[in-house]
Amino acid sequence: MSNKRVRLQELKEFCTQALLQYGMDEKDAEATGEVLTMTDAFGIHSHGTKNLRMYIEKIKVNALNPKAKSEFIREGGSFAVMDAKDGMGMVVGRKAMAKAIELAKKNGIGYVTVRSSCHFGAGAYYANYAAQNGMLGIAMSNTDPNMAIPGGKGMTLGNNPIAYAFPRKNGRPVILDIALSTTAALKINKAKMYHQSIPDTWMVDPDGKPTTDPQYYQNGGALQPVGAHKGYGLSMLVESLTAMISGGAICRDVESWCFQLPSKNKVCHAFIAIDIDSITPDGDFEERAEDYIQYLKNSPKAQDTSRLLVPGEIEWEKYEDGVEKGISLPEDVVDSLEQLAKETGLKLHWSEDNE
Repeated sequence: MSNKRVRLQELKEFCTQALLQYGMDEKDAEATGEVLTMTDAFGIHSHGTKNLRMYIEKIKVNALNPKAKSEFIREGGSFAVMDAKDGMGMVVGRKAMAKAIELAKKNGIGYVTVRSSCHFGAGAYYANYAAQNGMLGIAMSNTDPNMAIPGGKGMTLGNNPIAYAFPRKNGRPVILDIALSTTAALKINKAKMYHQSIPDTWMVDPDGKPTTDPQYYQNGGALQPVGAHKGYGLSMLVESLTAMISGGAICRDVESWCFQLPSKNKVCHAFIAIDIDSITPDGDFEERAEDYIQYLKNSPKAQDTSRLLVPGEIEWEKYEDGVEKGISLPEDVVDSLEQLAKETGLKLHWSEDNE
């Protein structure tokens, strides 16, 4: 089965209408649909509309509150602390980054930490939200334990994702969005499904030894952190900026949002916005950034390399293609959306992606 395409606005409206059926108000449903659709447009399908049906399943079992009214419980100067009250992560993330941007406009920098939330999708969306407002944006989240500590065994650390973005002169923002495991659990699950071997740098077995057998995932094994001690240390940084400082749940007390659907996720986030104009009033940031980008892109290429890219360039090319021709979605995403369409009575109009 080939990929299928759907118009960006139609997909967003589908998400909005599905969430309205399960009790979310229109503004929050539209915000959620915006984040998920943009994520698919970037080609980050593991964190896009594929997950909408699972979010709705969490709503059905009261593990996710579609009507949650998050609130800022502490504020001072350049910071704020939000209690998400088990609300939809995409709604919470947009509100928190908007607050960080507001604080940055007043003070040069804004930092918002969030507790008691749910999976917020791809951090790239929120970092880009800041960049589109002339800011340098950073977004991060802790997760349930899924990585082993170097030298340890079992799922002890979260592969806590970090994303950043900054504006680019006459172009789309530079964006990087990574988790701190060597590879995504999604790739291991796919190898597990098809009984394929994996590189021994991806995970460890129940004894903490590197393994090529993906069957150990969710069966005593654990992901390996990227760069060993480096990924371990960065995971702790995210934990400190999200959970520790907000009074929320550290990874040990976070439940998997997808493997434990009946449980409240309790995940924590952090959002940082830096107002470039406040710090660089002469306005030459974008010129300096572009000079640096061109230095990188014009540096010597390895044999058989046609061009060098900066972070986010591929994602923006996919986005532009999706705006013009409709978003291209892989089979597993299409299947999930079709199943939700049957459950809700909603329709999506597909076209085959023959590219």
